[in-house]
Amino acid sequence: MKATRAISGAVAAMALLLMPACSVSVNAGGSMDKAKVEQKLSEVFEEKTGSRPDEIECPDDLKGEVDATMKCTMTKDGNDYDASLKVTKVDGSDINFDYNIVPRDDGGDAASSTTLAENILETEVADVLEKQVGQRPDDVDCPGDLPAKVGETMRCTLTAGADRLGLTVTVTEVVGTSVNFDVDVDES
Repeated sequence: MKATRAISGAVAAMALLLMPACSVSVNAGGSMDKAKVEQKLSEVFEEKTGSRPDEIECPDDLKGEVDATMKCTMTKDGNDYDASLKVTKVDGSDINFDYNIVPRDDGGDAASSTTLAENILETEVADVLEKQVGQRPDDVDCPGDLPAKVGETMRCTLTAGADRLGLTVTVTEVVGTSVNFDVDVDES
């Protein structure tokens, strides 16, 4: 099984996964007003991390034109994040856009992260398995953060009902802040 997921560094008591190629669809008319964009970003941030950001600032409305882009900033518990948006489809008054959210370093640039946080790794592996077999495992347990280096592997445990199986996550490619990995479940 192949998966593309993003990497995240240790971010002061909160590991936030870069959210690559994630999409949102909103009925907004010719453009999506700034407040609605900020609301949607707050919702997806909460969905991925369990809490809303303390502050979000977008520069303007998001144009309802394919390939229109915008960059917003977010803050949570004193940590700063960049949110990049790109409109992928406009159908009447519906606007679809992809977003990426990455932590910023002290210099104000996106951090060059080096690990996939344990809790995010476990969730992403469960998501991949659910898509592949049509049923979500009861639990995925990994022993720590996965280094984002090609060839790195990690053994994790999958629990589904009374069954416990081992699985191996292998990093196959790292491009910028995205990491591709394979998930191989043991036969028995």
